[in-house]
Amino acid sequence: MSFVLDAFQVFLQNVSLPESQLASAQRSNNALRAFLGSDPYFGRRTRDTFLNGSYARHTAVQPIKDVDVIVVVDTDWIQADPSRAMQSLRRKLAQRYTDWRTRRQRRAVKVTLSDIRLDVVLAVAPDGLNRPLRIPDRELRQWIKTHPKRQLSLVTDLGASTNGNYARLARLFKAWARGRVAAPDRPSSFVLECAVYHTIAARPATFAGALDQAFAALLDALHAWDFGRGGFMSWGQPAVADPAMPDTNVAERWDESAADRFKGKLGMALRRLEDIQRSRWDDTEVRHWGELFGSPFPAPSTVVRRLRETVSDHE
Repeated sequence: MSFVLDAFQVFLQNVSLPESQLASAQRSNNALRAFLGSDPYFGRRTRDTFLNGSYARHTAVQPIKDVDVIVVVDTDWIQADPSRAMQSLRRKLAQRYTDWRTRRQRRAVKVTLSDIRLDVVLAVAPDGLNRPLRIPDRELRQWIKTHPKRQLSLVTDLGASTNGNYARLARLFKAWARGRVAAPDRPSSFVLECAVYHTIAARPATFAGALDQAFAALLDALHAWDFGRGGFMSWGQPAVADPAMPDTNVAERWDESAADRFKGKLGMALRRLEDIQRSRWDDTEVRHWGELFGSPFPAPSTVVRRLRETVSDHE
């Protein structure tokens, strides 16, 4: 492995979730599953519970705010008003987690624990557990479609066709956006992840090689795609489809002007890449990557130290 790729590995370790957080999320999910399963009412009506979101897809970056947990219940729940259905779930969860730790959001019940926050999403599966689910949306007052298991299947397949690079590149891009794009101009983490998915899925082989080259190709492709606005009409509302639900634009709440400013930041990153490509020495290239990403991309001295620590651990 080259010195530059060593730097990328250190950077990924810096921004990725530690095993302790992943284990905590799974323990919290197991505890919630056990609680609902033992409840006289929910125990008979809960069909499935599973982790969802960037945790499940291995695309989360630090610091993580919430872990999504899907709770699938009997289909007759779909007859209930979304707000009342969520309130029923909140009251039940408050019996375990206390009332002040639970509150309803637009599509989930947030449970605040000492080490993690859970976004518990009620769902029904009218066509089966492996088909699209319906979840309550308090704002729309409807049960809307989503397909989290299909999302996970698609990104797993894309990971396999890119030698595991899909999840790494999604984490790198989200880390870059967090460090280089102002918060008001950034869409949700899921929008960024979907954008990465569509860009990579168009040409998986392009992104299966060395991580530095794959990330450079990703920035170039994202800039050209322009969040669904590339080509003849390079303006207007971003159009980023949910990979599992092609008719759903997950970027519908992203302001057009904010998307324009985001693209401007991508253009600046591409100009940084020109300095990287002209670098003659590995340590110079690592410094240029640090200028592109910002903190916590490691300095050359940090990479050397981490390499020495790794060698020492194996002696």
